Amino acid sequence: MKYYFKLGLFIVMLLVSEVHVFSHELTQRNDAHCYNGLSALSASSGVQDQDNCVSPVSQIGSNIIYVKDRRSMYDAIVNAMKNHKKSISIYYPGMEKDIRKYKKNNYIELWNELQIENGYYTGIVSGYCITCSKNSDTRIDYLNVQLCYMTSKNQERYINRKVRMIAKKFKGKSRYEKIKGAHDYLTAHMKYDDAYYNPYYAFKKGRGLCMTYSLAFQRIMQEMKIPCIYVKGYNHAWNMVKIGKYWYNIDVTWDDSTGTYDYFLKGYKDFYNHRWPKKSNIKKLKRAKYSY
Repeated sequence: MKYYFKLGLFIVMLLVSEVHVFSHELTQRNDAHCYNGLSALSASSGVQDQDNCVSPVSQIGSNIIYVKDRRSMYDAIVNAMKNHKKSISIYYPGMEKDIRKYKKNNYIELWNELQIENGYYTGIVSGYCITCSKNSDTRIDYLNVQLCYMTSKNQERYINRKVRMIAKKFKGKSRYEKIKGAHDYLTAHMKYDDAYYNPYYAFKKGRGLCMTYSLAFQRIMQEMKIPCIYVKGYNHAWNMVKIGKYWYNIDVTWDDSTGTYDYFLKGYKDFYNHRWPKKSNIKKLKRAKYSY
């Protein structure tokens, strides 16, 4: 009882505060890497959406999706998130070797790679659990990813309509103009309010904390097809966007609170007062040293 009380208290604190980074509060049971205590979740009945799978789709045992390689696995997991699937079980030839690598750091590297692939859909995940299992019939190892979300499907439909409208206003503009337009839209329409953590409220009410701002910006960039990353630092969130060969930092939250562009398209040398996540693939990117 004491364990479950503490776990419930942690989840409540997570939702109402800005302590929204993945990585520190982890529960490890057997071969599982879980965030937010999701190792207790039961598996869903399987994934019906089979885009990005080998054609024709092959099934290895019940509900295990067969894809051709690791690249296709990323696409399939992101697609499952996009469709708010609760679980996906997946296998590709040679996965056993990658599983051994991922096990060494409790699958954190796998999640980091997914965050680089799509910062928005990994950002709206409120809890996940990654486990390695063995199929009893074929004896192959496969990954199972269980997921919970901070948004509902209806909220995502509303967000989709809004971001399409916003992106349409900047059609034909340069990448810089699109990035600035998204930044300015949010600073003009939003007000900081720590009662709203969900990106839906950025578009519906114009309210939210740093996570809300950053995920809303991330989603607009995604609609504009501009490479963007949602960064969860220490007790704060912001974004990185790619212009040319380099990645630049943007903190829409702090620009809104100061009424300036002090945190717009900054290099890592002049992006002050931000504490970077300790375990991340961001350092592998070609980051701009100075501002744009």
